[in-house]
Amino acid sequence: MNKTRGQAYVTASALPPGMRRALGAIVISIAAVAVCTAAMIPLSGQEHAASAAGAETAETAGKMCAVAAAALVLLQFTLSARLKFLDHLFGLNRLLNAHRLLGCAIVVLATLHPLLVFAPAKEEIGPLRLALWPVLFGILLLCGLWAAACLSLWRVFLRLPFERWWLLHRAGVCAGVVLLSVHALNVEGDFEEGLPRTALLAALAAYGLLFAWVKAVKPWLLLRKPYSVAAVSRIGHNVHAVELVPARGQIFPYLPGQFSFVSFRSGSLPPEEHHFTLSSTPTRPERIIFTIQCSGDFTSRIGRLQQGVTAILDGPYGLFSHCAFTDPPGSEIIMIAGGIGITPMLSMLRYMADVEYRRTVKLIWSNKSGLDVFCGQELDAMRHKMDGLTVHHVLTGQPDYTGLKGRLDAAMLGRLLKDCGRSSRVFLCGPPAMMSSVAKNLKQLGFKAGRISTERFSL
Repeated sequence: MNKTRGQAYVTASALPPGMRRALGAIVISIAAVAVCTAAMIPLSGQEHAASAAGAETAETAGKMCAVAAAALVLLQFTLSARLKFLDHLFGLNRLLNAHRLLGCAIVVLATLHPLLVFAPAKEEIGPLRLALWPVLFGILLLCGLWAAACLSLWRVFLRLPFERWWLLHRAGVCAGVVLLSVHALNVEGDFEEGLPRTALLAALAAYGLLFAWVKAVKPWLLLRKPYSVAAVSRIGHNVHAVELVPARGQIFPYLPGQFSFVSFRSGSLPPEEHHFTLSSTPTRPERIIFTIQCSGDFTSRIGRLQQGVTAILDGPYGLFSHCAFTDPPGSEIIMIAGGIGITPMLSMLRYMADVEYRRTVKLIWSNKSGLDVFCGQELDAMRHKMDGLTVHHVLTGQPDYTGLKGRLDAAMLGRLLKDCGRSSRVFLCGPPAMMSSVAKNLKQLGFKAGRISTERFSL
């Protein structure tokens, strides 16, 4: 329990970085061993190593690919289920990035399975018939995996709205797990009996329990802790601040810079869930603030929210916070934001200002024009209160601007950061292309990759 401005506040706790790395390595090792052990199941059916030659070798390899893919499919849900333990170790953004990569690996392994099993076979498979219905389920599963991968990779190109893609993705995953279960349990092979079948049934049961927790129990628990919209204010030409207060009890503890998922029970907004950064600070525990840019079908309607509307929050998540690291008190922090990517930095700066944080902080905020800058007066007040804070505004699309203009290329970053130590902690948030470019330039300037934290808004 801490105090500031005469009131008590509680922040979330973060595991020390060393402990996170150690526990993370253990979790990854356990998952890797589980997948590799599952992939070895087809080898247990080989009576003699010498017998696995030619077509039989290819068939065994194909079965190993299939079992590995199945194990990864069951593992995928743990990465996207928003389990707090895994978020505390890796951060939800990294978990979802791993989810995407494993999805590609699953498609590759699942495609290799029929190619290796049937291509080298001495006998023709023959026409598909009803007696081969487990194989038909496998074909449907493979087609579904390819469809899911293509829609996920090309969603933006296909102009498929996120909400519609998300519904298709969730329905497809459920159908895929059913097809996988039926195919694996009924096709002739390694899971007909014995320990492999028992292990598969146990894995499916664990998956079912986790699914029930995430889709039924957890939402019910969140509904018991509703929030209410206290105010909606326009703070920029296309930016709104949405303030929420708990309908009962207190707000959940969080670290400055973390984000939360929120859905509003309002007729003016769709009911689906969206993630936004908490731009407020835990040192002001009376309310939670989301600073939201009107840039899409959902966010463009934020201004229609009425006071008193119920909101359901699931959070906090992420490790994009200076409080998540145990840097020495004198070490410098560099914050680089693009557009609305300033929101987690606002949360951290508000926290620092409230606790009279004396750490040296350099903020570089890039926008298209001066109209995109909001909270300017608050930042000026922070500079007067925090001796170590410097703020640089960079505009990319306003020729008459007398300050810094242009992209954050290596030359400009080199000038702005020439006096900063290359071991400084860097927080980088903004559009994906901007983050990739700036991170590359920072590394070229000598900043350590392990000390550059990024926040990806596209989940």
